[in-house]
Amino acid sequence: MNEMGKFFGIGVGPGDPELLTTKAVKVLTNVDVICAPKSSEDKESIALSIVKEAIDRDFEVISPLFPMTKDVKTLDGYWDKASEMIISKLEKGKSVAFITIGDPLFYSTYVYVLERIKAIQDLKIETIPGVNSISACLAELNLSLAGRDERIAILPAAYGLGELDTLIETLDNVVLMKVSRSFDKIVKKLEELGLKEDAIFVSGCGTPKFFSSDLDSMTGKKIDYLSMIIIRRGQK
Repeated sequence: MNEMGKFFGIGVGPGDPELLTTKAVKVLTNVDVICAPKSSEDKESIALSIVKEAIDRDFEVISPLFPMTKDVKTLDGYWDKASEMIISKLEKGKSVAFITIGDPLFYSTYVYVLERIKAIQDLKIETIPGVNSISACLAELNLSLAGRDERIAILPAAYGLGELDTLIETLDNVVLMKVSRSFDKIVKKLEELGLKEDAIFVSGCGTPKFFSSDLDSMTGKKIDYLSMIIIRRGQK
């Protein structure tokens, strides 16, 4: 029986291949298999495109499907299937790297697979952090999010918008992630709370498509998936 291969979770950063860490490059240069999930059959993994641009080698790639849905029961089945695909490679003694944009433990599907993989006894697991999109956006804008004694919150807009009314009473700065699906609703909410003028729309952090804008300028435009809204009521 083969000795189990090692499992890696690797954050490949927000989009710029130069933001891959030295450690990530070292592992990806030598790993046997890359697991690069995608949201649909006809879309290539963004994380995989970053890796291919940074590292000149052929990869054995497995691409489990993680559809864009909130239905947990549906997703459970896909996460189970992805874990089975990974385990089948590990059992053959192959090392497997699960790659994800940003950081693997920050709003990432890696977390759900990791929960399942960790159940394997004596399996070696290493998670390699990556530059998250918030840090990349702030760096592009040369803005501070948490200075002095400022209090911050990071919310997924699709789930956490309802909490904004109470949270904003005690917070200085807020980052709303995953805003593409409910952008108009978010703008309306921020206007009701008197926060619209404090908000910055940011998209494509760490990529050549990066840009920032006020919210009104984005009305009626298509909002890219890799977008967020930063609300800064503290330091200006």
